[in-house]
Amino acid sequence: MEKEKQAEILVSRGIDFASRGKHAQAAEIFLEALDLVPGHPVLCFNLALEYLALKEPELALSCLKTSTTADPENPDYWCETGVALFELKDYSGAEDAFDRAVSLGGETSRLWNGLGVLRFITEEYSQAEEFFFRAVKLDPKNRDAWFNLADTLDVLGKRTEAREARREYEKLGGGT
Repeated sequence: MEKEKQAEILVSRGIDFASRGKHAQAAEIFLEALDLVPGHPVLCFNLALEYLALKEPELALSCLKTSTTADPENPDYWCETGVALFELKDYSGAEDAFDRAVSLGGETSRLWNGLGVLRFITEEYSQAEEFFFRAVKLDPKNRDAWFNLADTLDVLGKRTEAREARREYEKLGGGT
């Protein structure tokens, strides 16, 4: 029990570092916590998020395998698995992971943005538009989704809507 309490303290510190954009420090702290409670799926998930922020999708995927094995019904674990696989250019694997997240009730902006990007790169622009709209509705502060929506609307010839989406992106600090 003592190790679990120590790990909880470390997790709080790790989350604090992550919230301030100090992803390398957060990852180190989550690794320390995992030394105390090896294989803990939530800790592995938190570490995976930091690895994704550090552009280390291989390391993230390794952590996410532990998480999805321990709790295969968690849609967030599958969503981030999709993100990691996408970063590794395994688009088919990413699609499968995102679809799994959806089938488990996943409903996050990051999930729908990821699915939208997959539709965009396969030139399924109408469905990409639908998914990006869903992403910005779920999280109006998702800069990536606004940017992707603007590009998709441009491709679809919806110039007025594309300009509006680009304005939303710029309001959130994009393009600066």
